[in-house]
Amino acid sequence: MNRKNILISLVAFLIGCSSALDFTELPIGGNFEVLDKSGNSVSLKTFEEPVLLVFFGYTYCPDFCPNTLAKIKAAVEPLSEVEKTKFKVVFISIDPVRDSPETTTKYVQFYLPQSVGLSFSFDTTNKILKQYAAYVEKTEDGQSFDHSTYIYVLDKNRKTRKLIKSTDSKDVITKSIQVLSGNSI
Repeated sequence: MNRKNILISLVAFLIGCSSALDFTELPIGGNFEVLDKSGNSVSLKTFEEPVLLVFFGYTYCPDFCPNTLAKIKAAVEPLSEVEKTKFKVVFISIDPVRDSPETTTKYVQFYLPQSVGLSFSFDTTNKILKQYAAYVEKTEDGQSFDHSTYIYVLDKNRKTRKLIKSTDSKDVITKSIQVLSGNSI
């Protein structure tokens, strides 16, 4: 094999490695069974979709929340109609004072009809944040929050299989839904 072919093979191998998605089960996140602010029981296992995209935010968020939801919306556009039924976005409010379950659902469904917004008491929200190792801190103005912007990808057993960073491409979201909804791992 000549140098050119070796170089082409090496580049192809490296591109293949970097685009591979790792779906090893992570020790954070997962299912929870709690009551929302309206007194309704909520368990992630009750959702029929094999893939859940869990995201923490709030309806007054000026930047990260709308940008992330817009990225998810763009990521699901190329999916087939059948693939679009295989996932649900679960938006969990980190602002239980201002966000009701209805307001949070309305907010997230503006971006993605196949989504649900959840709002819990302060104590329940904190328990879930700890379970997911999510960062949230109220800013000095008392009106906004600094918060982590990961999308937690959960499989049909509600195990966390991937953390998608806000800097990841929309293709990572698309491929995560496709792979996990196909039960190929």
